[in-house]
Amino acid sequence: MKFKLKDMSLIGNVLDECIECKECTEKCEMLAEYCDAPKELLEQVKESREVDVIVPFSCNLCNKCELVCSKDINMGKVFMGMRREIVHSNLGLSPLKGHKPIHLHQKFGFSRAFSLGVNAKRKNIKRVFLPGCSLSAYSPELVIKTYKYLKEILPDTSIILQCCGKPTESLGEEKEFKNKYKLLEDMLKESGAEEIITACQSCYKLISEKSPEYKVKSLWTVINDLGIPQFSRNVGNDSDITFSIHDSCPTRFDSEIQDSIRLIVNELGYKVEESGYSRENTSCCGMGGMVMPVNHDVFNKVSGSVAKNFNMNYIITYCASCREAMVRSGKKSVHILDLIFGDPWRTNSKFPGIPKTSIKNWINRFKTKLMAKKEM
Repeated sequence: MKFKLKDMSLIGNVLDECIECKECTEKCEMLAEYCDAPKELLEQVKESREVDVIVPFSCNLCNKCELVCSKDINMGKVFMGMRREIVHSNLGLSPLKGHKPIHLHQKFGFSRAFSLGVNAKRKNIKRVFLPGCSLSAYSPELVIKTYKYLKEILPDTSIILQCCGKPTESLGEEKEFKNKYKLLEDMLKESGAEEIITACQSCYKLISEKSPEYKVKSLWTVINDLGIPQFSRNVGNDSDITFSIHDSCPTRFDSEIQDSIRLIVNELGYKVEESGYSRENTSCCGMGGMVMPVNHDVFNKVSGSVAKNFNMNYIITYCASCREAMVRSGKKSVHILDLIFGDPWRTNSKFPGIPKTSIKNWINRFKTKLMAKKEM
């Protein structure tokens, strides 16, 4: 499917700056799929004023290209500009059939069936815990155990189950995103809370940017400050596993969160071998940018490449989507909350997989709501 572009301004900037050093295509499987250097791809687009729609929607928007480029060129911004123009011409929605599940995900995710707010009549709520969609879909039990832990130490804490709308924003559907994000804003306002604790890195970054009136904290810095539960301390001392840590790319430059994760793992007693592809050098797991539903080949190349970066077969993540990507690529991966609230992990432990269909995820999200409602 070809699309006729009108706005060529971002393309012109890249054509002026790109020296075709190929550093980005060596580091990015997506760019390597479509060109030897961005200049080559964009010269073709400029000449024809057309782009194959699948190309901009195959970018993970992870900004890794900008990090390795001597000219600080960010192709993600170029591709996002294309996405927005394509979406705008298609009545505000992505035209790719593969994105229909994302649209359904967002429709269900913002529905009353899977959302839970704080009753406006409740008093003395200073903060809310926002676990995010992926963690709720992964493990209702971990969400509730975390909420109980927070509430025990910080009694003026409640919980909100609501999507932040990041999938919609990633598709370039600006108007839809504004409408959806307002639903979260209204829910936060109704709660009366001044502070938000997020378990999802995308939620953390997005809400920090869009709602600066709130004090947004990462769950991982909060746990590090409060200390892990007493029963979890040194639980991994006798484990025969050496883990690696995969850092989430939305918080690539947030050393406080990265340090907190490592301090928590150290307090748990598990052994860790650092990878050269961690912290600011981390690579996107492949789940970003909503690529998997429309370009599974690129997704497999990206996630497979990230998995190969780790010498260890056992990976700790602090993002449920990253955990899923690692498992899809053949790694035995756990979420850090599995370590905090689970039994000691050894090589003979049964490691969590991924559901065969998305129905299990929705069952988990509904179960999370029921359990959270009961706990509230």
